[in-house]
Amino acid sequence: MFSADQYQALDFGDGRRLEQFGDFLLDRPCPAAENIKKKSPTLWATADAVFQIDEIASKKSNVIAERGHWIAQEASGFRLQASASWQIRHDQVVFELRGTPFGHVGLFPEQAANWDAVKDLCQRLQTSALRVLNLFAYTGGSTLAAASGGAEVVHVDAAKNIVAWARKNAEISQISPSQVRWIAEDAQKFVRRELKRGNSYRGVILDPPSYGHGAKGEVWRLSKHLPNLLLDCFALLESNTSCFLLLTCHTPGFSLHRLTNLVEETANTALGERFSRKRMRLDAHSMTLCAQSGATLPSGESVMFCYNDD
Repeated sequence: MFSADQYQALDFGDGRRLEQFGDFLLDRPCPAAENIKKKSPTLWATADAVFQIDEIASKKSNVIAERGHWIAQEASGFRLQASASWQIRHDQVVFELRGTPFGHVGLFPEQAANWDAVKDLCQRLQTSALRVLNLFAYTGGSTLAAASGGAEVVHVDAAKNIVAWARKNAEISQISPSQVRWIAEDAQKFVRRELKRGNSYRGVILDPPSYGHGAKGEVWRLSKHLPNLLLDCFALLESNTSCFLLLTCHTPGFSLHRLTNLVEETANTALGERFSRKRMRLDAHSMTLCAQSGATLPSGESVMFCYNDD
């Protein structure tokens, strides 16, 4: 998990989140906090910057997200220029953060427990060559966790600028360039090509969005496309050896129960006689963030499939 001087959630409520990222305290929108009441109202006035949604820009944007702008508070050291950045650390991984036009800063802190689990798994599975595929890989949290655990990682994200951001995080984290292959590509297309090439992995990680577009405009809808992609991802796992697949999801309507059933059913269908069912294990949990104020924020679901050949 994050140390308190690197990241802290201070409060959630009224559709917003108040978080400390290193030197800066940020107030930004959060749909998951719509039905939560702020527990420490006075804290919010101390934010270094507030993100405000621009309704007109959001309607005109061809990106499936709400656009807006950061408003720096008086006496704040927060800078609004697109080039401005600062850093925080999780374990040995360093993240370069920026205030984006969509209210993001470059990482999702609820994933920290998953990064710890991925690193631990990679360290334990290194009895032979360990290759991991990370899809919808964003700025590389899972990629760098796997690499710091000793894995060779293929990092796939549709956005070239996001892949470049992830590469910068790898550089400042002093991850060996030989450990990560960086690919700007549509996840579904890349997985299908890997299957045709006969390539396989000991680990597959995917954190798909609800909606999105591929590098060449391919449309992604989680409710429509996830089942087939998941089936293909299981088919990429190396046969009869210890391996894992991690699926995380932030889409309303996809409950932990629904995702767990999907992963279990897909594993049984895809792996068939290749794997012993007695050695399969599923670990599922709801991701939450706990604020210093005592407020808790539901932050998606996580399902880890593990196969142990020992």
